[in-house]
Amino acid sequence: MSFSALIKCWGLGLSLRRLKHASPHTVRFHLIRGRVFLSLGQYDQAIEDFRIALRMDWRHEQAAFWLNKATRAIPHPGGARSLT
Repeated sequence: MSFSALIKCWGLGLSLRRLKHASPHTVRFHLIRGRVFLSLGQYDQAIEDFRIALRMDWRHEQAAFWLNKATRAIPHPGGARSLT
């Protein structure tokens, strides 16, 4: 396992540990779970969690940041990004 893969797994483990102590009815829970989904390449699930976090607190800057990041991470056929 490469060093960068090891660091990524370690970070994922820390996120999962924090998730265990968060209520599923909090912005924090959805931010952590969304970041886990994003790191696993499960973009649709990540986007859904970030949207839920924003519905709970529409001014939450971290939720907006991660929603944008997850949306941009979705691979597009041919490498071109759609403007729609």
